[in-house]
Amino acid sequence: MDGGFTADLPLDVGQEAEPRERTALFLKNIGAGGTVSIVKILIQLALLPLMAHLLGPQEFGVYALAVPVVAFLAVIADGGVGLSLARERTNSQAIWSTAFWVLMIGSVVLSLVVILSGYVLARASSEPQLNDLMLILAMSFPFLSLGILPVARLMRQGNLVAIAVADFCATVSGAICAVSLGVLGYGAKSLAFQFLTSYIIRTLILNLFAFEKPKLIFRPSTMLEHLSSGGILMGGRIADLACRSGESLMFGNAFGSATLGAYNFANQVSRFLFEACSNPTWAALYSQSLSEQHDNLLKIFYKVSRLMAFLTFPVAAVLAAAGPDLMAQVLGPKWQEAGIFLRILAAGYALSLTASMGTAILLAREANLLFFLTVVLLGAGRLLAVAAGQFLPAWETVWLVTISNVIYSVTVCLCVARFADAKLLRILKEISGPFFAALASGVACWLVLRLGGNHSIMVYGSVAIAALCYFAAMFLLEGKNLKNEFSFLKSATSGIIKKD
Repeated sequence: MDGGFTADLPLDVGQEAEPRERTALFLKNIGAGGTVSIVKILIQLALLPLMAHLLGPQEFGVYALAVPVVAFLAVIADGGVGLSLARERTNSQAIWSTAFWVLMIGSVVLSLVVILSGYVLARASSEPQLNDLMLILAMSFPFLSLGILPVARLMRQGNLVAIAVADFCATVSGAICAVSLGVLGYGAKSLAFQFLTSYIIRTLILNLFAFEKPKLIFRPSTMLEHLSSGGILMGGRIADLACRSGESLMFGNAFGSATLGAYNFANQVSRFLFEACSNPTWAALYSQSLSEQHDNLLKIFYKVSRLMAFLTFPVAAVLAAAGPDLMAQVLGPKWQEAGIFLRILAAGYALSLTASMGTAILLAREANLLFFLTVVLLGAGRLLAVAAGQFLPAWETVWLVTISNVIYSVTVCLCVARFADAKLLRILKEISGPFFAALASGVACWLVLRLGGNHSIMVYGSVAIAALCYFAAMFLLEGKNLKNEFSFLKSATSGIIKKD
């Protein structure tokens, strides 16, 4: 097996300092992003039942009418320009100033669209308060746009900690606003003000870290490349949204609303668990890709793939072994079907999100069209899988969805190998240890449940045994590598603390 992080560092002491510092910064970015991501999830979990109690189903229903329009427009608000601009030198005043004015003009247009949508929705649903609700939500878009360029600058600098701080403060402030206004009886407006407050706080903090006064320069021609690149990225986001919507529609038509609810819940749990790890890691890798030398970048990519496999594979193994039992214990017997779907979907999600780390390199290397095609491939594959539900039972259809995730994973790895010179055997080597250790832990979990029954003590005990089995297997398979990597992580972390 490979010797971990330390084996990839140069032997010369003078040459070792810079790679070690850059790797330490990378680890710091992942740590900050991952921590804030977990905190945000915990806050959302606590907030959901509390707001449901304060508002009631009627007010939640009114807000739900506004969410699809605002969520869709928020996804396309930056037009993909933010990620593209992160590749641009910050001293290109014409480009950055033009981008500022383009984004602000776009935010005004989107705000007007939201306000107009409010009038249409209010008439169509006979809910007059939607006018006020959409007006509050419309005020968010200028603040959303004001935060795009600071994020691009911070990503270029490799300072994702500042972004994590802004996200944390925005989430906490939004939650406090929602609860306070909910207690005061503002109803659905409390959720709208939460949305607005979050963007105001996030934008203020981001600009404290990376504000640059825009010049009175407006040259659209300087933005053509970024608009073209951003258009492809935005097209990928829209394609993903469209495919997911179509997937839900076809699944519901084939199997009914109850089975659709179980399927959507299983999807949400899978994404909820795995994206908490993958999103901050992907952002950190993309930021690192913008300035890292190619050879060092590939070494980092291999280790990121290993990290994602280390974190997601054992979770997938436990869900595959105990998904139905866990769902029955936590949510009741009626959710057991969701547990069956979760059992099938978990492995595909873990593999696809591990492979998706390669898309950060493709995007940083300006392979935008290839990035778009991989997104479309995944969406189209899932649509085709669900379309087969007209002829297959639900569980077989879900298996086809998992197969589409596996095909996507293989495709991304082949693309990274072809266009970024990554070695497929090296990727397989890095994830092999977590794979076999997770397989052993999944088998152990399944055996405990089959031999001991599915009452609560055995269900939770099987998860604990699976965790112990996983770490034991990892040390048996890669004990020396793990020691090397933990030693490096400790030294890198201590270097960050001393430097700070």
